[in-house]
Amino acid sequence: MKTESVDKLIGRINELENRLAESEQLIEAIKAGEVDAFAVNENNRPEIYTLQSGDYAYRILIEEIGEGAVNITEDGMIVYTNSCFTDLMKLPYEKVIGSPIIDFIHPDSKMKFNALFMEAFDRKSKGEINLFIHQQIIPVYVSLTSLQPKLATIGMIITDHTSKKRHEETILQYQKELEAKNSELAQNNLELTSFTYIASHDLQEPLRKIQTFCNRIIENKDDILSPANSDYFKRILSASARMQNLISSLLSYSRMNTRNMEFETVDLNSILDDVISSNQELIEENRASVKVGMLPVITGIPVQLNQLFTNLIINSIKYKKPDDPPIIHIDSCKVTLNEKKSADDRLLPDHWKLTITDNGIGFEPKYAEKIFELFQRLHSRFEYEGTGIGLAICKKIVQNHKGQIRAIGEPGHGAVIEIYLPLAQIG
Repeated sequence: MKTESVDKLIGRINELENRLAESEQLIEAIKAGEVDAFAVNENNRPEIYTLQSGDYAYRILIEEIGEGAVNITEDGMIVYTNSCFTDLMKLPYEKVIGSPIIDFIHPDSKMKFNALFMEAFDRKSKGEINLFIHQQIIPVYVSLTSLQPKLATIGMIITDHTSKKRHEETILQYQKELEAKNSELAQNNLELTSFTYIASHDLQEPLRKIQTFCNRIIENKDDILSPANSDYFKRILSASARMQNLISSLLSYSRMNTRNMEFETVDLNSILDDVISSNQELIEENRASVKVGMLPVITGIPVQLNQLFTNLIINSIKYKKPDDPPIIHIDSCKVTLNEKKSADDRLLPDHWKLTITDNGIGFEPKYAEKIFELFQRLHSRFEYEGTGIGLAICKKIVQNHKGQIRAIGEPGHGAVIEIYLPLAQIG
């Protein structure tokens, strides 16, 4: 019984010694880099897991990387390839291994590839080339590096650029189409501006003749017109005057689209003095009061800014309350992002805020954007004369100055026009 126990004990010792020797060999191999290993704690005890081949993980990575990988000898012979490259070439493995890499390079890319290949012996090289297989061109991006001294080969990673090139070609085609459309649009705009300008002048000539001859008929005392006929001629004169006003407004709007006006330093105080002086008769007739605060000096187009304030002042006078003389306040202040309230204000840099406030009839808030549209009127021409173009011109002028304009109003409580102009014009 004791003998069996001793024999078992000796066997156990021998087993432990063998395992110890194997462990020591394994540890030395791990230290020398001959075996990959990692440790995991299980049940509060470290367990060492090993990979018996040092390049096993590398091979798995290369196979799963999703890009082609090839090892090439110094003579250009393929000695290793992953499945991604064979799939790209649509060739079986045995047709690739042992073949010269140059056989798969497009003739137009062979010179470039040879230069990249020779460069790889000294340093990493990379570039775009075309592969060629089954009469099909495959655009790829290659990265080459020498694997010496461990291996006398060049490693090459191949990235398929077929989709990228297809997207680039699509984008290029869209770009060409866009440029063509922009050119066509620019030509159409030029023709439209020219047409509007010429038509406006040509249309006014027959209108002036209609007005002239109607006035002669009405004023000629030798001709006796019935009251009805006299009224008809007066209506003709009124209609032709409205049409002439509309044509003039359209002409003004077309001029606001011109891009050849140069920006210069403009004192808005001087601009407003000129506007008030030019419209003094209208202001006095309506017993209007225009109160102006200190306005800034900005970079702008003087003639357009003059038109802007002219339209706004005339608009405030036009839409006055029947029994109250118009009172118009014009002021300015500098605003920053945090001081603005509207949803669009977050897009603005630091701006000058110009405010034009009146005590007129106001308007429904739901029409705050509509009033800046071309030919839009909130009232019939029998209530208030106008073409519906004045505020559209204002909006165009502000846009030309890279600014924004908005209206705030309540029925019976007047209107406020807010204009945001950048502190400096860029571009």
